[in-house]
Amino acid sequence: MTLISNRYRYVVLLTVFCTAVTWGLRAEAQDSDPVQKVVELNKKALAAFADLNLDEAIKLLKEALEVCETQQLEKHPAAARTHVHLGAVYVAGLRQRDNGMEEFKKALRIDPNIKITKTLLNPEVQSAFTEASMDVSEESAGQGSAPAAANPEPSPARPTASAESAILHTPATEGVAGQPIPIRAQVPASLGAERVVLAYRPDGVTNFFRREMDRVQDSDWYQTEIPAEATNGASIAYYILAQDAQGLPVGHNGTETQPHIVDLGGGSASGGIINGVNPEVAADQAGAQGGPESEGLSLWVALTAGTGFGYYSGTPEANRTDDGGKSLKGSGIAMSQLVQISPEVGYFYSDSLLFSLQGRFQLVTGPSQVKFSDADKNKAACNGGTCQPSHYALAGLAKVTWFLGSFGRFAPFLSFAAGAGQIREVVDLKKYKLDGCPAGGCKDTVVGGPVLFGPGAGITFELSEHFSLVAGVNVLVGVPKVMANMDANLGLAYLR
Repeated sequence: MTLISNRYRYVVLLTVFCTAVTWGLRAEAQDSDPVQKVVELNKKALAAFADLNLDEAIKLLKEALEVCETQQLEKHPAAARTHVHLGAVYVAGLRQRDNGMEEFKKALRIDPNIKITKTLLNPEVQSAFTEASMDVSEESAGQGSAPAAANPEPSPARPTASAESAILHTPATEGVAGQPIPIRAQVPASLGAERVVLAYRPDGVTNFFRREMDRVQDSDWYQTEIPAEATNGASIAYYILAQDAQGLPVGHNGTETQPHIVDLGGGSASGGIINGVNPEVAADQAGAQGGPESEGLSLWVALTAGTGFGYYSGTPEANRTDDGGKSLKGSGIAMSQLVQISPEVGYFYSDSLLFSLQGRFQLVTGPSQVKFSDADKNKAACNGGTCQPSHYALAGLAKVTWFLGSFGRFAPFLSFAAGAGQIREVVDLKKYKLDGCPAGGCKDTVVGGPVLFGPGAGITFELSEHFSLVAGVNVLVGVPKVMANMDANLGLAYLR
């Protein structure tokens, strides 16, 4: 039995050894193919460029060129393609047109028939490549031609980027019905754009919907997506518009009359009905001028929770006087224990202005139950001489919120709210010797309101197209029962 086991052990070891040798030989064979290595480095560079990691893309492309040089592949088509990719990154990514043209010239000297890779094509790259191609053609003509005539014919003007190419964008041409379509564009800082907007029109609809594009941090790239709800037809049209601080256009890519068209693979048009809603009717109701922009994200539903503290000035609700009949009215800082829950629902009047209604349901913990004697003057305020503490406070608020723009996935905001209700804070009365209190002293509540108002501030963090985290601080001032309470809240918001 032991002998058989040993034999099987040798067979297993031999199999593992042979497998390792085979994989090693394959890996060595792959590493020994320098062209394949150059191709793989180019693929990784294009992926890095798509993620806007320009430094990594340039590093990978230069590494590919070093492989070409060490393996004597400087004149290989793979080297030409690498020069094209590096030139496109210089022009479209780093805005270094001269460096990009030099790379294009190197590629054209290797392969005069080479073209720009389709995924990297935009008007500025095409313009630089065309100019580089003309320079290389002139070099070739000069090397094999006779001396120029005394009065040569003027050369044709070189093409330049059109006015539309102020915004650099490779149009999306194909998509999948029912799926979002990512849109990215490069907007030079020289345009002075304060806002970049994507306008899109679903199949069967006459009006364009608008949504603001988010700036990619520390770059001049902007991105967003056409939402899935708008891609249920056979095609969709869109264009990109940049505006200055006054809302005037400073650049565009595509126009309302000549938009880019995305083929959605022959999806069934639904007569303009998207998820049960006719967006054309909705746009008419919103109003083309003076009303909200149709951005697809108009509804705001949020639920936040937190706790707070603040300044109070007033009389405790149960223990109004001490044992001598003196009023216990006072002031100070106290906590609004335990937690307040704030549901909110609202509507975006524009991309930066939100009107909403917010509730505040406060759960109060800590106050003591108090039993008064027949002689205590506080007994009159309680049923049967026993005062039950308040365990909650309710308030309703009308609220307006201003979003201050997007910084990557973050969006700070300011708000102001006004309404009616109560806020309660828990105060410690142990310094008073009060009839009916436990040995450790009473804890009571002071109420503020019923008129409430105050400012707020906070920030949202985008989790997905429809969900965001919300963190905020709200100050509510209550009168005529004076109280100034500050709540810190954290929660989740749904946008649609």
